[in-house]
This record gives sequence, C-alpha cells and structure tokens, in this order.
Amino acid sequence: MPESSQPKATRAERQFCAEAAYAESIVREALGDSAASIAALKRALEAMPTYAPAILSMGSVEYQLGRIAEGRELFQSLLSLPRNTTDIRQIIDEAGTFLTRTKAYEDGMALYRAAVKRYPDVAALWEGLGYCASHAGLHEEAVPANQRALELEPENQKLVNDLGWTLFRADRFVQARETLERAVAMDPRDELAAENLRFCMKKMAGRKIGKAGKSQAARRGSRKIR
Repeated sequence: MPESSQPKATRAERQFCAEAAYAESIVREALGDSAASIAALKRALEAMPTYAPAILSMGSVEYQLGRIAEGRELFQSLLSLPRNTTDIRQIIDEAGTFLTRTKAYEDGMALYRAAVKRYPDVAALWEGLGYCASHAGLHEEAVPANQRALELEPENQKLVNDLGWTLFRADRFVQARETLERAVAMDPRDELAAENLRFCMKKMAGRKIGKAGKSQAARRGSRKIR
C-alpha cells in the first residue's frame, strides 16, 4: 500500500491542534452544547493522546456518563505522562478532587496512592490521599498522609486545619484539639477552623459527661464540616 504523500505532523503542530480543540471544547461547554464540547475533546485527544488537560476533561465526562472504567483508565494514564508535562501535578490533583467531589473515594484513593509514589514532595497529593482515606474510614492511613502534607508545607494553615479534622475523625481528640487550636491561632478569621475546634471541644465535653454517668445527651455522631 503506497504511503501518503502528506508529511506527518510535527509534535508542535499536533500540540497546537490539541490545544485549539481543547479551547473549543471549553467554549462549546460554556454555550451549553455538551455534544459539541465532547466532540472537540475527542479531536484534541486524537491530535495528541497525551494532552493532559483533555485527558482530565474527557475522564470527567466518562465518569459523568457512567462509563466508570473508561474514566478511571484516563485518569490513571495521567500518572504515566512524563514528569515534565506542563502542570501535571496540578492536573492529577484536579482529577482526584473530581473523584472526591463525586464521592468516588475508592478510585480517588487509588489515584492519590499512586500519585504520592510518583510525586512524593507534593503536599496537595498527600492531602488528597488523607481526605479519601479518612472518608473510607482508613484513619491509620489518613493521619500520616495529612501529617506528611503538613511537613511539606508547615505554614499552610489549611493543612493544619485538615490534619486537626482528620485527627478528630480518628477519635484522637486531644491531638485534634491542639492542632485545631493552632489552625485558629494561625488565622483567627477562618470560620471553618473555628467551627471545627468548637465541635471538637463540644464532643470532648460530651464524652466527659457521659463517662461521669450524669448525662448522655451530649453524645453526637461525628459530622462532616470540611
């Protein structure tokens, strides 16, 4: 069979086509034309199958359409892209965030577990792993993950609050209170940290009353605040 006389597109040309199609998908989605948006995403991946933003978007679409296996495969493929791929760490975290928002915690945990092995110095990925593990009830994994995130960014007040809440969910109330007190001290305007601390202290007070046999009324199940 004779070869095509058309020269093969260079990498730069393929990336340009992928970026253009991806940009079109965003515009189409903003206009409410989901079908055209998806078609543009497919063109972007046809032009460059390794174009990370399109992989992220198409993976999200597949999940939303109920094609879980296809979406999972796309998200997992982000982990095999070169380390110097533009914004790859942020894009992986966005994929994980999508999974947590849709309560696909098992898939989110699998993604984050692999991600922290490949990029062990990225706090956001450890934070994501801790969040998923906590919601799965795997507190023995959640607490160290949040601690590692905070080690990487010790002045990140949000991570201090996250660790405090993870400790609370693990029933480590004294450590939770101390950590949440630190989060509030770091940013007194953070209403979430202040509410988490109030709830932790109320829970601790309720446990003390219950143990004394005076009242069980203060006992409540833990709630999701974050």
